[in-house]
Amino acid sequence: MADMFGQGGLAAAGGRRGPVALLRRAVVLGFGVVQLILVARVLIDLGVLPDTGAIADFIVPLSDAVAAPVAGIAASIGGGFGSPIGGGVDPAIVAGLIGWTLVEGLVMSVLSRF
Repeated sequence: MADMFGQGGLAAAGGRRGPVALLRRAVVLGFGVVQLILVARVLIDLGVLPDTGAIADFIVPLSDAVAAPVAGIAASIGGGFGSPIGGGVDPAIVAGLIGWTLVEGLVMSVLSRF
């Protein structure tokens, strides 16, 4: 069935049907949730979101867990992240956001081969 532009929906938009397309969407959703958690933590660190309350109690431990692999890699190569001077944004969270975004790109690149 053609849409209002005379093109055929999913196929015209470059989308594919099948298990690989579903897996790609699940990967984007999963990494999107991880990135949302890390961005929310940055907003808490910057003072945009309150650092007390239910939202912060949920986001802070979760974001620490999500950023832990990146902090572990930095510590193993001798770097490590110190606490930010005077509060501010935690560098491990920013590095975690960058790291998980790179991993998402790698996974999507692999999935695009199928």
